[in-house]
Amino acid sequence: MPRIAIVADSSACLPAGLIREFGIVVVPLAIHFNGELYHDGDIAPDQFIERLRTSEHYPTTAAPAPGEFLDAFRRVQEAGASGALCLTLSSRYSGTYGSAAQARELAAQKSPDFPVRTLDTGGIAMAHGLAVLAAARAAAAGATLEEAAAAAERAGMESNLVGLLDGTRYLAKSGRVPWILHLAASALGVKPLIASTKGTIGAAGRVRTHEQGIERLVQFVKERTVVDVPIRMAVMHAGAPEHARELADRVKRVLSPEELLETEFTPAMAVHTGPGFVGLAWQTLERAAESATEHRSSYWRRRDIASLADALGPLPRPVERPALVVLSGLPGSGKSHLAREIAARYSLAVLASDALRRTLVKRPTYSPKESARLFAAVHALLEDLLRGGVPVLLDATNLKETHRRPLYEIAERTGARLLLVDVRAGEGVVRQRLNARRARENPADRSEATIEVYEMMRQEAEPIERPHFVVDTAVDDLTPAVDSIVSELGQHPG
Repeated sequence: MPRIAIVADSSACLPAGLIREFGIVVVPLAIHFNGELYHDGDIAPDQFIERLRTSEHYPTTAAPAPGEFLDAFRRVQEAGASGALCLTLSSRYSGTYGSAAQARELAAQKSPDFPVRTLDTGGIAMAHGLAVLAAARAAAAGATLEEAAAAAERAGMESNLVGLLDGTRYLAKSGRVPWILHLAASALGVKPLIASTKGTIGAAGRVRTHEQGIERLVQFVKERTVVDVPIRMAVMHAGAPEHARELADRVKRVLSPEELLETEFTPAMAVHTGPGFVGLAWQTLERAAESATEHRSSYWRRRDIASLADALGPLPRPVERPALVVLSGLPGSGKSHLAREIAARYSLAVLASDALRRTLVKRPTYSPKESARLFAAVHALLEDLLRGGVPVLLDATNLKETHRRPLYEIAERTGARLLLVDVRAGEGVVRQRLNARRARENPADRSEATIEVYEMMRQEAEPIERPHFVVDTAVDDLTPAVDSIVSELGQHPG
C-alpha cells in the first residue's frame, strides 16, 4: 500500500542519513551572499562557515517560493505516494509556512484527488526536525495522513531547544537583538544562551567560556526533564564540531537519552547564529502511548492555548530572568486597575482571566468545568511565555493556596522571579464598584462578577502564605504602591 510522503524545509537540519532512510523530501531555504544566490545544499556547511567568518558582508535568508513546494508535491505524487504532509518551521520567524500553504492550494487545483496537508510545527532547527522525524517514522509504519500529522504535532509540542552562541554579532546583524546589547555583550566577553519553547525564543543566561556553556546547556535540559521519563535529543552545531562532540559526550553521561542525534546547521540556519554555535534539542517521549481520547483532549487544549496567545497581541522584549507578578483579590478589589498601572510602568504581558475567558467562551457561565478549561490553558501559556523570557502579570482572583500553588511551581520550573500582590478594598468601596459594573459605567472593566459572587468568594478566600505586597486600592493615590512593585521589578532587570 502506498504510504504518504513527508516534505519539510531545510531548516529542520536533519542528519542526511535519516533523510535518506525515510525518503524525506527537503525543500531548501535560500541565502543571498556577496551578490550570489545559494540554496541549502549548494554549498557544504563548513565551506559556508569559512566564508561567513571572513566576509565583510552579511548574508540574508529567504523562504522557499510556493513553486518549490508545489514541485515537491508533484514529485512525490509521481513517485506513487498516497498523499503529502508538508512540515515547516515556526511561522513566527519565517514566511516558509505561508509559501507551503499557497502551494497546497495550487496543488488542490491541479490534483484534487491527491491530498496535501501543511503543518507549522512551531519549532526551529532540530526542535522542528524532531517533529519532522516523528511524522516520517509514523508514515514509515503505515500511518494515515492525519495520524502522521498528529504525531508531528505532538512532537512539536514536546520539543524544545537551547543553544550557546559564540557572541551576539550575527543576531545583531539579523536584527534579532539590538546593536547596543551586542556591544555590551562583546565588551563583557560573554557568550549568551538562548532557548526556544514552541517557537518562542528568549534569553536563557550567559557564560564566559565554552566549557561553562556546555555544562549549562546540559543542566538546562536536566532541570526541565523528569528522571526515568525517556527523551530523544539532538546535538547541533554551526562550525563547531569539537564543541559538539564534547557536548554529546556530556549529554550521554548525564542525561542518558533514549536516542541522540548529531547534526550540523545548514547555511541558512548558520546565518542567524554565526560560527561557533552549539545547542541541544530534546523531546520527551512520555506521551507516546497516549490514548485517542487523551490526544483529542490535548489537541483542544493546544487550540485554547493558541487562542489565548493570539489574544495577547504584541509581547514585550524577552529578558534573561523574567518576572511573574500574581495578583490575588476578590471581585471589585481593583486588580485590573492595578494591573494597568503596573503595566504602564514596567513592560510585561498581562493575562487577565476575565478577558481571556471570553476569548474561549462567548457567554461565560463561570462553572467549575469552564474555569478548569480556562486556567489549564492560562497556566500553560504563562509557562510558555516565561520559558521564552517574557515577563508576565496574571490578573485573576487566585483566592486559595490551591489556586496559587501551581503558579509557585511554574515560577520554580522556569526560574522566574515571583512577586505576589494581595489586592484589597473596603466592603463599601467594593459594593460601589460592583454596582457601577452592573450599570457598565466603566468600559475598561471586563468582569461580570456580581455582589452575589463577591459574597460567595469572600467566604472562600485564604491568606497568602508566602511573602507578598498588600495594596489597598481604595486610597486616592496608588502611586506609592505601584512605585514599590515597580522598584522591586526594576532591581532585577535580567
